[in-house]
Amino acid sequence: MFFYYYLISFAIIGYGLFLSKILDINLKSIGYLGILGISLLVIVSYISSIFFVHEYIFNSIILFLGISFFLFFYKKIYDFKKELIKFFLVFSVLLIFIMVGKNHDDFGYYHFPYIALLTEYTHPIGIGHLNPGFRNPSSIFFISSLFYLPKIDFYLFHITPAYFLGFVNLILINNIFNKRNFEKKKFINFLSLIFFIFINIFFYRLAEHGTDRSGQILVICSFICLLFIINNRVEISKNENSDFIKFFSISISLLISLKPFYLIYAPIFLLIFFYHHSRKIFLNLFFSKTFFFCISLFFFTIFYTFINSGCIIYPAVFSCFETLSWSLPIQMIEDVRIWYELWAKSGASSNYVVEDKIEYISGFNWLSNWVDNYFFNKVLDYLAGILVLFFVIVFLFYKRNLSKVNKKREWLLVYVFIIICFLEWFIKHPQLRYGGYHLVPLLLFLPFSVFLEKFQLKWDIFYRKATILIIITSIVFIGRNIIRLNKEYNLYSYEPLVNSNFHFIGGDKNFYFRITNYVNEQMPKYQKITILGKEIVITVEKE
Repeated sequence: MFFYYYLISFAIIGYGLFLSKILDINLKSIGYLGILGISLLVIVSYISSIFFVHEYIFNSIILFLGISFFLFFYKKIYDFKKELIKFFLVFSVLLIFIMVGKNHDDFGYYHFPYIALLTEYTHPIGIGHLNPGFRNPSSIFFISSLFYLPKIDFYLFHITPAYFLGFVNLILINNIFNKRNFEKKKFINFLSLIFFIFINIFFYRLAEHGTDRSGQILVICSFICLLFIINNRVEISKNENSDFIKFFSISISLLISLKPFYLIYAPIFLLIFFYHHSRKIFLNLFFSKTFFFCISLFFFTIFYTFINSGCIIYPAVFSCFETLSWSLPIQMIEDVRIWYELWAKSGASSNYVVEDKIEYISGFNWLSNWVDNYFFNKVLDYLAGILVLFFVIVFLFYKRNLSKVNKKREWLLVYVFIIICFLEWFIKHPQLRYGGYHLVPLLLFLPFSVFLEKFQLKWDIFYRKATILIIITSIVFIGRNIIRLNKEYNLYSYEPLVNSNFHFIGGDKNFYFRITNYVNEQMPKYQKITILGKEIVITVEKE
């Protein structure tokens, strides 16, 4: 597993180098290249799933091509030796992160079955009937299917979130130790440092990532990138801004492919239009190669949701087509939408469900119950952790002397957008996993980082304190994962140094076959039909 872990990492960087050359993006640090590589592999997986099974030979060719790109273009990486050292430091710390005895709770239910399906079949139509989790597939499922490789088999299906965390960590580290930024945009250094500590301490467990945490990590990275763009007004920075706007556009497009509720961030592109220096660059990108690459990510995200469920955005009823042969019944989709909102507002759990669902989720009828059952159990602990981090940063960086240079920062418009997203989150789906994990700290830490910039602070002092904090964060990250592994050893007899393969808890490799067998037993409630040469199962009314 560890051999493939590093090999896939270099392949992803190779694809990032290839994409940066095609789209003329001159961000040559490994963190940015990694995110670009992931986005290109998502496109490769989306397109190939229609025509090819993602089995050993196909995936080995994809891996070989990525390594070849890396060997061919690696000299393009700025300060390659330093970048490589940082890469190995970050990804070696993450070795303990990828060793899991128990995966995400939904892994056996629909994550693993969907990924496994892509390794045995070209993508069918109408599979939303087989499993509710198949109706709005995440791009993480598609890229993970490319990691089905000889010897390791399907034991890398869980590993994709590690690459999101690893490459974003590298981006944040580059921001933290960027001396030029410190002299001109110091708040970016502070914001990157705070969020490096935040995501590595709060998101330390791979089993909690699923498809949500990777998206939230990418949101944080994208907002920092946006803040850099709108505060980078110097004329000589035109080419640099162009590169960052391209990267920002790709990262938001990739984000939306992870989960449908990330569509709320699509209007963020409008913020770039508000600033004259970024507006011109953004307009020049229309109908460019970057534009079509981003559109292709949007298109395939919608395409696979549509052929799985008959909806463009699931479970938004207004976007669904009930007349298609593979479509889900509109009432079923509406029930799912209600259930998602009910669950998010603590109206349902594994132990109970409120009687009048519609009445409960209407207005703020849910608020008191949500406060009792969710806020005091989970949100309060989360806020306490954020406040501890807040006071640690204040203690280390607070100075009585203010800087004599008063720098005007552009962040209020971005902050208003974050507030709007927060209100939408709180009113419609107030679960931390659906947006609270990143929106709450963004609301707190963005103005805080602007405030910290006002103090007189020398580069060498910041560098030393930031290095100490990163080391402490890494120790905490490793320590918490050691404690986790010890618990998993006691619970599941998981011994990662003997056998690093995860256990199937709550599901297994043949889970989706059992669903199909169940469907076959329920005839005539279910009926098989053939569409575009592929056999699918659809629901029909009982006679």
